[in-house]
Amino acid sequence: MQVTLLPGNAKPWDGIEVYSFELAKRLSNKGIYVIGLRISSKDDVFQYNKNFEVDYVKTSELQGGLGYHIRTLEMVIKKSRILRDSDIIHAIGGYYASIEFFPSSKKVVTIIGASSLREKSILRKSLRRIYGSLIYRFASLYIAPNEIIKNEVKKYYRINPVVIPIGIDINELKINEKKDDIKAKYGFNETDKIVLYLGQLVNGKRLFELIRSFKVASEKSDNIKLLFVAWGYLKDQLKELARQLKIENKIFFMNPVEYEMRKYVYNIADVFVMLGDSFGDGGISSAVMDALGTGLPIIVSKNSSNIVVVKDGYNGFTVDPQKYDEVASAILTSIENKEVFGKNSLEIAKKFDWDIIADEIIRKYKTLL
Repeated sequence: MQVTLLPGNAKPWDGIEVYSFELAKRLSNKGIYVIGLRISSKDDVFQYNKNFEVDYVKTSELQGGLGYHIRTLEMVIKKSRILRDSDIIHAIGGYYASIEFFPSSKKVVTIIGASSLREKSILRKSLRRIYGSLIYRFASLYIAPNEIIKNEVKKYYRINPVVIPIGIDINELKINEKKDDIKAKYGFNETDKIVLYLGQLVNGKRLFELIRSFKVASEKSDNIKLLFVAWGYLKDQLKELARQLKIENKIFFMNPVEYEMRKYVYNIADVFVMLGDSFGDGGISSAVMDALGTGLPIIVSKNSSNIVVVKDGYNGFTVDPQKYDEVASAILTSIENKEVFGKNSLEIAKKFDWDIIADEIIRKYKTLL
């Protein structure tokens, strides 16, 4: 079987690229030949392993969202022979738009998120739903990663996707090095208890609430530290808030790390916190999934889709981000119960192992052949 993935990537950054990369690895390990297509400034081919190649396709240098879509369409036209020869064409998210009208009865799309779910304005929500209903047409198989997205697209896009979750690469999140050695490399002491946030420093992530909650927690525990592994336009404002609260010496900012290095950041943490509840599109945070696979207690907003994998009092807590005392208590309790909560996170993570997810996707592929 030959599968073409859009987008293709061997060095992923965001959620769509991670999904494509992890799926490609599993498919290739199971004897399926995978070709990933990616727009580029020059033509090139990268052979990741004997069954997985990434084709970089030279396109125009158009900028912006519309420019990116045009370039993706250019790529599809240039690689139409590969698409015709493939047994399955699988696009992730909005990349499907470039193959919507490509003549094939073997098109698959993973609707990784429904952007209408993040809109609060009724008008903008309606426009997003209309746009989505126009984009996702003529596929042979639709996949949604959870029931939240499935229900949204079923009702408003008039399609009925199967639910296949996003996977977790549990083995690749393990480390051989000692935790204390890694902590020292990042500038932390052995006794430091690290509260980790990994994501974007943008509105909707409830980062100001996180800092204010951490302030409350830090007054009850001297050795906890808050680590942001992220970048974004709120960085200076967050630093200023930390200064005003006089906890700037307990809050650390680190630039995002490459995908294969993320395991070290997760493994020095004692609890993972993701309080965002309004900047999502119905998908579970990929960072939360990685925290799950690392065996960390996790704290999330009770109004977010992350509650699908975080069970209150079992492997973490679901909280109201605006209740600082509640969040602070959840942080401290999670650290105190790290071993038990972390073990429970790993038990949940095993259900989302990428090998299990890939096998389910392959079974769906075969129904189209």
